[in-house]
Parts: sequence; structure tokens; C-alpha cells
Amino acid sequence: MSRERGYVSPLLSNLASDWAAKAREGLVGHIVFPRFAVGKPTGKYATFSAEEAFKVPDVTMAGERSRANEIASSGKMEKYATTRYAGKSFIDEGDLQFMEGPFKLWEKRKTEMLVTKLELAQEKRIADKILGITGRSTTLNGTGAAAGKKWAEASDTAGGDPAADIRAAIAQCFFRPNLMVIPETVYDAIEFHPRLLDKLGEANLIKKVDEANLAKLFRIDRVIIAKGKADFGKPSAGKSLTLSNIWGNNVVLAYTSDIWDEPCAGKTVTVNYPQADNSGYVVRTWDEKDGGMLGGEYVQVGHDVEELVVSKNLIYSIKDVL
Repeated sequence: MSRERGYVSPLLSNLASDWAAKAREGLVGHIVFPRFAVGKPTGKYATFSAEEAFKVPDVTMAGERSRANEIASSGKMEKYATTRYAGKSFIDEGDLQFMEGPFKLWEKRKTEMLVTKLELAQEKRIADKILGITGRSTTLNGTGAAAGKKWAEASDTAGGDPAADIRAAIAQCFFRPNLMVIPETVYDAIEFHPRLLDKLGEANLIKKVDEANLAKLFRIDRVIIAKGKADFGKPSAGKSLTLSNIWGNNVVLAYTSDIWDEPCAGKTVTVNYPQADNSGYVVRTWDEKDGGMLGGEYVQVGHDVEELVVSKNLIYSIKDVL
């Protein structure tokens, strides 16, 4: 492939996929919507309702020559089409001379930076998709000690009834959720919440709320504190930064699965490009003569993905808890 078109680097592409695991630390989107490699950007996937997941037809064979009833696929097939996301960054020719192991140092650094940006962007897409599902959330309002009230009041004292609100959310899913996502700011507000501590009782020797005892209290396999923060606004002249929690002040309960055709909250499909020799990221480089003192090189990192809701009835959000 000519340098004008660029060179797809299997080595950098695999570095990008490896770095993505580090970039996801503190992120939860890849857990709520597990990733599946596909061979092309379009296809079909199964979606599920409670009826499709639980309905059992008559399986009786009445006579000697009777025939078994035909049972259709339990899911409803829907089409998907992936979207390409990418970013690129310029490296001055003077910086390209330095090596670090098998990589040019600045190619490695730029690849890692671009992967991190793409991972944060995908985290936001998944959060926005989940929190935007119609009819699958409740919003807390006002102050007080009752269910439906905000969990932290203006005076920074504990409010509401988190236990009651979480149990009500669990009841909205036809499979018991196996994952609860709590943004870090929300966890900070409920770490010593008296009504949660009261539910945990004397068995809670450390007298605080943590992921392990929350999981036991609500019989949920995994409770994760989401730490992702970013500024998704347009660059400003003053280069000001406004960090915000990607998941806001919203708690999400979901049933997740890494089995392709099983009822679950959702999944992410990512196209496997053979040129990159991996599933996931594609890194391409090309010469750029019009830049820097001596020219240079562009590094572009991209992936071809789509985030899919498999069953909206296996997702429920408690919004604006603070």
C-alpha cells in the first residue's frame, strides 16, 4: 500500500487493542454492553421481550404418529449497521526518529492517546443510549426520608431511601439484574448512608457501604463504581475545561451476558478487519509533507462499532439521585 493512502499497521493495531483494556479502567460501558467481533458492518441480532424469553409452548405429542410442535426462535431478529469512529494526530519528523522497543515512541504515544479518546466517546454513547430509553427509568425529586426522594439533601445529609428505590428498580426487570452501576459522586454521597447501614445491620463490621456488601444486600453479582469523567464540549478560546461524570447522578441496573444470542441488556458489535490482524482497533499511518519543519506523519486510530440494546426490559435507571 502506498504511503499516500497510508499503511495499516498490525503491530500498532494490536497495541491499540491492548491499550484499550487499560483505558477502560474505571469505565463500565464495555461491561454493560459486552463486545462481540463481527465480520462485516451490517447484520442481524436477536432482541428479547419477557414473553419471548419465558414463553413455553405446548410440547405434548398426543399420539403415536403425532408431530412435535414447531418452536420458533425465542428472539426477534433486528438489523444493525455499524458506524466508523476515528481520530488522527500529527507527529513531526524530528520526533519520529526515537524508538521504544518495536515501536517508534511517538507513534505509540499518539496511538494510546487516541484510543483513550475513542474509549471515552464510546462510554458516553452507551451511557446516553441506556439513560435515554423511554419508560425504563424513574427520577427522584424533593427531600425527605421516603422512597422517591433524593439520596443526599442540600445540607449534605443523607436523604431518601436508596434501599427502597433500588428494590423497586430491580422489580422492573424480568431477569434479576446482575450488575449495578453507581457513579463515583453518588457513591461518595451514600458511603455512610444511615438507611443503607441500617439494612446491612451488625454483619457490616466496617460500618460503611461498599461494592461487596451492596451486592450482597440486593443479591446482585457485581456492583461497579463508574469513574469516567470527560469534557465533551467544543474547544473554547480560553481552553477552559468543564469535567462531568459520564453517567451523571444516575444509578443503572442491568442484566448482562457475554453470550451472543441470550437475553441481556445490550451488546457492542465491532468489525474485525483482517488488515489489522485483530478484532477492534485499526491504526493507519501516512506521510504528511505539508507540516512541521521537515514534514512528518499522521497516525489515525479508528474502530467500526455499534452499541445495541438487546432487551430494554433488562435495563432500569434511577435518575437524579443527588
